[in-house]
Amino acid sequence: MSAPLAVAAVSVTAVVGLDSSGLLSPWWSLFVDDAAQFCAALAATLACWITAARHSGAQRRWRLWMGAGTCGWLFGQFVWSWCQLFRDVGLPSPSLADVGYLTLPVFALVAIIALAADRPGQGAPRRRTEWLVMVLDGLIVVGALFVLTWATTLGPVVRAGAATPLAYLIAIAYPVTDLLLAVIIILLVAAVSTDRLQLIVLGAGLLCLTVSDSVFAFRVAAGAQSMPPLANAGFIAGHALVAVAALTPAPTRETPRWAVRPHARWGHLLLPYVPVAGTGVLLIVQLVRGIPMDDVEIVVVTVVISLLIIRQAITLVQSAGLVASRARLVLATDQTRRQLERDLHDGVQQRLISLGLDIRRAEANVPPELTQLRQQLSAVVAGLSGTVNDVRELSRGVHPAILTEGGLRPALRTLARRSAVPVDLDVRVDGRQPEPVEVAAYYVVAEALTNATKYAQATLVHVCVQVRGRNLYLTVRDDGIGGADPERGTGLIGLSDRVEALGGTLTVESPAGQGTRLEAEIPLDQR
Repeated sequence: MSAPLAVAAVSVTAVVGLDSSGLLSPWWSLFVDDAAQFCAALAATLACWITAARHSGAQRRWRLWMGAGTCGWLFGQFVWSWCQLFRDVGLPSPSLADVGYLTLPVFALVAIIALAADRPGQGAPRRRTEWLVMVLDGLIVVGALFVLTWATTLGPVVRAGAATPLAYLIAIAYPVTDLLLAVIIILLVAAVSTDRLQLIVLGAGLLCLTVSDSVFAFRVAAGAQSMPPLANAGFIAGHALVAVAALTPAPTRETPRWAVRPHARWGHLLLPYVPVAGTGVLLIVQLVRGIPMDDVEIVVVTVVISLLIIRQAITLVQSAGLVASRARLVLATDQTRRQLERDLHDGVQQRLISLGLDIRRAEANVPPELTQLRQQLSAVVAGLSGTVNDVRELSRGVHPAILTEGGLRPALRTLARRSAVPVDLDVRVDGRQPEPVEVAAYYVVAEALTNATKYAQATLVHVCVQVRGRNLYLTVRDDGIGGADPERGTGLIGLSDRVEALGGTLTVESPAGQGTRLEAEIPLDQR
């Protein structure tokens, strides 16, 4: 891949240097510049379509779409060059060249999404909602940035230079498509792993094209008659990078590597709101200064607000789905723990007890003169008894049977009796509560007592459980050293997830030297 990149870099440098050297007449300089752009687009088209025949699936689709986009741009460049070189038209716009040029971002957008969907090592492609949110984010950012540029520089230039409604629409179409393409590229490259070399190279090429395209649109709107050679360098370099991306082999499929990301990506979540906020501030300042919004700004702002509402609705639906999924996961885990406790109690434990009784009977039948054998059998029985006790404690830790059989009050009393720190227990709960609520409250108290024993150096723990209205309120307070930090892996994060999965809240107050206070509020309505 380094060789094609080197050839592309040398070609771009040679063309820009030759055009800027002054050695050529204006006509020949324009000819070399247009011919270089035409050849670069032709190379990109051929590279995409020829390599597409050797691939399948997404690797074939993105090359076909990208080839269609560069072919459209190639047609536009032919019309453009004919008008400039043989009809002596400076910047021929609007014309058929605009039709060809504007097909590139449309097909390129489909191509990069098809390429990004082919993610090695990720199994199934992204869910449709994720793609929808990404596209909405891109449209929102594009709309906000367009209003910013339109209100500051682009609007006055276009209004001054566009002589007809068609020229006006084309002048708007270029920056909108360029912004959309640039934003989608940035979102996609940021969303995938760094080993996606094809996407990065293709994105770099399209960004080069959008930069030069934006310069072209601005100069056309401003009424300029020519493009500087350096501004056209993006057209040459962009198509060259597209060709390099098409020639790059498809990434090999690797074994999935799963990573846990406990923290939310706040930059990604807040991305669409930052430019919207900047746009809002700008428009407010203009209104205060007496500058009204024009029709373009009103339409785009309305569209952006509508897209924000749609995105927020999708986010709320996703959040509700995640909460429900987390609750189902917690309940499924509790059911698995309960089944495991029953298997240990009714299966392994009973089998060990039965084996101990069999050995006891065998020991009773041993002749008196075989003292050593009797002692060995007695030792085996003692070992089995210890194993039974271990299994019993293990089954209690997996899921306390007393919680299932007797409810929260006796289960908490058992916890208090076993605690190495004295416990002042106050349970104001009558009867049974919903099983998920009892399980969550039990584990909150169990984890709090464990932390008080291991870390807090406490001498007394106060536990209060009561029902008020339709909620169960739980408070655990100790007189230890405080300083508990949920981020240090003390089990509080897991408890918070469990409580929040039931629609409740868990708060921890632990100032240094003043003990720790843990409060949980859990709704009783778990239908």
